[in-house]
Amino acid sequence: MQCFAADGNPPVSIALDALATRLGAGLLLSDTAGRLLFANHRALELMGCANGDSASVETRWSRLGEGMPGTEAGMAVPFVLDVIEPGAAPLELRGQRRVLAPGLVETLLSDRRALGHLDLELMCASRMKEWVHQCEALVHDANGALNTIQLTLELLDGQWPGPRAGEQAREPNRRNHVGVIRENLEKLKLSLRQLVAAHEDAAAATHDLRDILREAAATLRMPARRKRIDLRVGPAEGALCVRGNRSRVRQALVNVALSRIASLPERGQMEIAVAPAANGRIALSCTDTGELSEEARAGIFHLLLAEAGAGSGVDALRLSRAIIESEGGEFEVDPVPGGTRLRLVFPGAAV
Repeated sequence: MQCFAADGNPPVSIALDALATRLGAGLLLSDTAGRLLFANHRALELMGCANGDSASVETRWSRLGEGMPGTEAGMAVPFVLDVIEPGAAPLELRGQRRVLAPGLVETLLSDRRALGHLDLELMCASRMKEWVHQCEALVHDANGALNTIQLTLELLDGQWPGPRAGEQAREPNRRNHVGVIRENLEKLKLSLRQLVAAHEDAAAATHDLRDILREAAATLRMPARRKRIDLRVGPAEGALCVRGNRSRVRQALVNVALSRIASLPERGQMEIAVAPAANGRIALSCTDTGELSEEARAGIFHLLLAEAGAGSGVDALRLSRAIIESEGGEFEVDPVPGGTRLRLVFPGAAV
C-alpha cells in the first residue's frame, strides 16, 4: 500500500508521519476547501482504500467528509464516524481534526473498536496485578491448608514426638484428624474454584448488568464514605443483559466512579444505575454533582494518548473508554443540570 499525496504538494514531514504510524493513527492532511493532500498508510487502511489509487481515495474521502466536523484554529475537534455503504465493509472510526497551519487541516483517524497502544498496556498491567493478588491469596491459603494436612498425617502415622504419640492414631483422635484433613482439602478446592471462576470471568459471556452494578457498588461504598459522598444505586427491574468480558465491564464502571469520587468535593452526590437505552442498548450510568471541564472531556477522547497529561483523573476515564470500546460499547459524557453524567452503553443481548 502506498501513501497518497496529491500532485504538486510536498509529502508530509517524515517525523509527523512516523509519529502517527507509531501510535497506530491514520494521518490525513487537507486544505480548508476539503481537498485531500496527503494520507499515510494507516489512513488508507482505515478508509478501506487498499489499492491507494487516487480515484478510490478521493471518492471515499468525499463521503467521509460529510460526517466530519468543521475546524477551529488551535482546537482539536473529536468525532465518530459509522459509515455503511452497499458492497463495502462498514467503517467504525474515531478521529479528531484541527487546523495545523494556515490553509492546512490535519485529520487523525483510529479504529474506535481497537485499543490504543497505551490503553492496551495499562489494561494488561491492571489485569496482571489482579492475577498476582489472586495467586498470592491462593498460595497463602494453600500453604496453610497443606501445612495442617502434613502435621495431621504425622500425628496419624505416630511420628509426632512425645510419649503419647501412638494414641493419636487410635480412636477417637484418628477420627478427629481425618476430619481435619477433609476440612483443609475442601479449603484447597475452594481456593482453586475461585481461581478458575476468575479465569472464566475473563472470557466473553452473557452477563446481567444489574449484577455488575451491585458488585461495583459494594467496591465503591468505602471510598465514597471516606469522601462523605452520598452514593446511591438506582433501581432496575428485569434482566438487562449484555455479552462481553464481565471483569472488564466491572473494571470500567469502577474506574469511572472512582475517578469521579476523587474529583468531587466532600458531601457531594453520586448515583450509579443501569437502564435500557435507545436502539436496544443498555447503559450503565454514573451521575454526580461535579463538573467536568471542556478540556477534560476532550482529553477522554483524545486520539494521541501520549499527549494527554497524567495524574488528572482523566487517565482512568480514558482507560475506561478504551475498555468499553473494546467490548463493543460506547462511552458518553454529558453535562446535566448541577453536574455530569457518564454512560457506558452496550448492545443488549438475549437472556
